[in-house]
Amino acid sequence: MAMPKPATRRDHCCRATPLALAALLPYAGNSLMPAFAPTSQPPRMHATGVASSTAAPAIVVAAAGAARGGVAQSLLASGGVAAAVGIAATRWRQPQRSQRGSVTVKAEADLWQPRLEDWSAGELKAARDRAASMQGPAADYKGPRYEGPASVTAEFINSLISIQEQGVLMPKRDAYLMVLDVISSLRKESTVGDVSIPQGQHLTVVGDLHGQYWDFMNLLKLAGRPSSDAPFVFNGDFVDRGSWSVEVIMTIFAFKLKDPAHVFLNRGNHEMLETNILYGFCGEVGSKYDMGLFDLFSEAFRNLPLCHLVEKKILVLHGGLPGPDPRIWMPGQTHDPTDAIPMMRLADLDEIRKVDRYIEVTPDAYPSSIGPSSDEKDVNDKRTLIDILWSDPRGGDGYGPSYRKGKGVYMFGPDVTKAFITKNNLQCIIRSHEVKSAGYRWDHPQLLTVFSAPNYLDTGNNKGAFLKLTQLSAGSDIDIETVCYDAVPHPDLSPMHWQEHVMTNYPHLTQIMKKKVGSLGFDEFGDSDFEGLMNFDEWEPAEADAFQEAFKFDRYGRELS
Repeated sequence: MAMPKPATRRDHCCRATPLALAALLPYAGNSLMPAFAPTSQPPRMHATGVASSTAAPAIVVAAAGAARGGVAQSLLASGGVAAAVGIAATRWRQPQRSQRGSVTVKAEADLWQPRLEDWSAGELKAARDRAASMQGPAADYKGPRYEGPASVTAEFINSLISIQEQGVLMPKRDAYLMVLDVISSLRKESTVGDVSIPQGQHLTVVGDLHGQYWDFMNLLKLAGRPSSDAPFVFNGDFVDRGSWSVEVIMTIFAFKLKDPAHVFLNRGNHEMLETNILYGFCGEVGSKYDMGLFDLFSEAFRNLPLCHLVEKKILVLHGGLPGPDPRIWMPGQTHDPTDAIPMMRLADLDEIRKVDRYIEVTPDAYPSSIGPSSDEKDVNDKRTLIDILWSDPRGGDGYGPSYRKGKGVYMFGPDVTKAFITKNNLQCIIRSHEVKSAGYRWDHPQLLTVFSAPNYLDTGNNKGAFLKLTQLSAGSDIDIETVCYDAVPHPDLSPMHWQEHVMTNYPHLTQIMKKKVGSLGFDEFGDSDFEGLMNFDEWEPAEADAFQEAFKFDRYGRELS
């Protein structure tokens, strides 16, 4: 098979305006704001109904009533403490009101637990009936009303964006019904979706947004909005980290409802229950709405496709390619590019199409994914899901251990990318998942990363970027144009602001556990999007022995010589 041609590239960056440059300056009490943002205080969120704390930024709830080298250079691990998701219930205690006064503290009669199992058609109907019976907004609400997908027009979206920029949320009833309709739409889609580029038009690919609403609005000003003539692929990580994740995801869902055949959504590692509980989205939904809506968001996320194939030439997915098979994890293996697990068997697109994407990956799934080749579909589906959502490229050939999550997440080399592209007759692969200083980077000759959250976490000093894909004639190579941009100012609200809601109201969801953290210690939860700054997780001797023992036998239990 002839080697596909590398992608045609055209790169340019939007020049920073004085206002955009101001975003790189430290925020003072009355920080500079864009024309569409408040000019001093953070926005007070309104979704007319029951009020929470009056301290800014307060919420009024929506509806009334409710790189290291070799071993010799390895960094010494130091003791650390990290929060991890604890699904099992613990004894409830009455929470104390937050001293900050900015996060609503709710006392609930029962311990709320995140829902892990799927929703039946009957349960979704019951949720819809409950939502439809919710009280509507107050008389002074001036925003859009949701009355089904047909009600989402350009004017609806204009109004939604306008109220959100003023710190007003949609009524809870409407938010519930919108998410339920998105679930219905996503359940009809395939694990690998097919995307066409309209003749004479372009397809926009958006990388991680991470709840940075004001930067998302700036992106839409530069790229335009999705429509039947301007399709978009949103490549995962819509939420978490940034403190306007609700506004970001509701806008994206509105686009999806308006143009379901032209707006495509991929699942990222931050469309997972574990990360949502740890990185802010769960607390944000609980603060701005309630945990029932968070359960529905989780159901929507589980139904998201894993990737999209553009004109049968470019594969767009969030993280990376399938990992090694057998799933080897070598004790003492380093991040030295010459220290690699060789590529043996590589899955193809047809295998990915058959993956049951409806999986919630729990914390123990990563280390338990390690092991010999398996014929069990659920084992292989979970392994593939972990790889597509979590893996990253590396400079050397073969596979190596990831900086993320400890055991069970891999990095893949340029030989893996080349082999996958050749096997599936692709032009290139587009992924996201990592901060890039310019907003994008060709990590391998035919592997492009795009990241759309500029100045990530208010400290990244990176640009954001999006991609414009065009095809001059049917069957021709696709031209890829990169557009990069600076961050814009936003209201003075820190990243993960709403996480306090979970820590205060639902302490049973977090358990304190000891975890060795690399001396860089950048992200003690093991999920940093910054290249080379993820934590390391060394092997304990007992784990190394167990690994060696597992590979003394083949998949049928026969001892290997």
